[in-house]
Amino acid sequence: MKVLLPIDASRASLEAVRHVCDVTRRGTEIEAVVLNVQPYFNRHIARFSSRAARNSLRAARSRAAVAQAIDELALAHVPFRLIVEVGPPAARIAQVAAREAVDEIVMGVGRHPEWLRWLNPSISHGVMARTDIPVTVLNRGHVGLLERYAVPAGAAGLAALLMAAE
Repeated sequence: MKVLLPIDASRASLEAVRHVCDVTRRGTEIEAVVLNVQPYFNRHIARFSSRAARNSLRAARSRAAVAQAIDELALAHVPFRLIVEVGPPAARIAQVAAREAVDEIVMGVGRHPEWLRWLNPSISHGVMARTDIPVTVLNRGHVGLLERYAVPAGAAGLAALLMAAE
């Protein structure tokens, strides 16, 4: 099975690596394709730097982002290849998945505060909109007190009201 692992500098993206390592330990043979997508620089910033300087900075950022993922895959004896791309993350992930003919895309995502969700659309949603390849999204973000206690209590209260109405 060939799996694409998009990795950025977040802790949440490492959950996809851990998931693949766990699946491998259970006996499934997996070939991992580790992908790091570096964004384009804004043209107003890019005009004040050389292409070599921008490429050097992208390479350093990419190495830092994937270092722990590569270590964990190597420790778990999961064969992998590393690909670094430049461009819009969701589009590049979908393009690499198609080009590499992967069987699945496994992404680890974090939680954004509610006020930030409208401002920063999810990359995982963008990937799912651009490909027919199955996408597994592992959400390992921080859950706030409201989501942990108030929402389940509200759902339980609603269920009790519905049962009492019958």
